[in-house]
Amino acid sequence: MNTEPLNIVGVAGPVVVATKAIWGHPAVTVGGVPAQRTGRNYALPTVDGGVVQATVRNVLADPYPTVEVNGVRHRTGPAMPVFLRILVMLPILLFTVGGILGALVGALGVAANLAVARTRMATAVKALAMVGVGVGTVIVWLVIAVVLNAALS
Repeated sequence: MNTEPLNIVGVAGPVVVATKAIWGHPAVTVGGVPAQRTGRNYALPTVDGGVVQATVRNVLADPYPTVEVNGVRHRTGPAMPVFLRILVMLPILLFTVGGILGALVGALGVAANLAVARTRMATAVKALAMVGVGVGTVIVWLVIAVVLNAALS
């Protein structure tokens, strides 16, 4: 997923962050040119020909990363209400009753909810979709558990 172009004062072009669905480091481009990765940071070219260090931070329940440059955090997407952040993480609770199988299905549900959170739907529609994903993960978990139980008996 690519974020919207982000204009940061002093940086030589719009910054775009491309995040992976679940694993991996994000890719950062400035004006369409990939930024060099320096350890945990990125070297962003500045308008005066130098570079400035930037850190990209991902929070699990937030679908949009933040870019920190010179101690100032810049959001790459709109802020998400707290109740949507709770709904994003709700499917992972399957691990409490479903063990490793519940955790795996729950993690897929969280990934699906993050995809829903990135869409441009209205907040109420996102909430309903996330509840639907949560119900769907429980149904998938139950079906897999019943099939495995029948196969092993």
